[in-house]
Amino acid sequence: MIRKMVLMALAAVALMAVPAAAQYPGIVVQPGRVTVDGTVTVTGKGCAPGETVTITLNQPGETTGGTVVATVTTDAEGNFSASFNVPAGTQPGMYDVVSTCGDLVQSQPIEVLANDVTNTGGTGTGSGVGSGNLPRTGSNLNGVGLVGAGLLVVGGLFLLVSRKRRSAEAA
Repeated sequence: MIRKMVLMALAAVALMAVPAAAQYPGIVVQPGRVTVDGTVTVTGKGCAPGETVTITLNQPGETTGGTVVATVTTDAEGNFSASFNVPAGTQPGMYDVVSTCGDLVQSQPIEVLANDVTNTGGTGTGSGVGSGNLPRTGSNLNGVGLVGAGLLVVGGLFLLVSRKRRSAEAA
């Protein structure tokens, strides 16, 4: 009985881990809104060590045929970082920043704004585009959190089983 409960708890934790892991992209593009000629920084992971990564600016949903804006070589862990300026003449609108290394293709959307958009400091009708980047918030402790949640589930199941045993022995 306990073995079945433990296996069910482990299966539940495994099923919850798949969608949670999918929330964290392999690349981070900052800022999410930038003007034409503005600087964009792309950091990523998941490539082979020493592999060349090609970064392109594509129409939304497309992973090929975009404008190559940077190439970079990954470090010993397969991580990379590159900066590029949005090419002059790029029309304002939504774009995907796509990184390609080997068979791995990863993308994140950005919004390109016209150069005449200004920041009004939050008191007017401007776009809110400032000169600085927002800090990255959150955590990469996805696995640790899942293990903790799994342990809580297993502990709760053991409490239920022990409580049932005590009531059965008392009766």
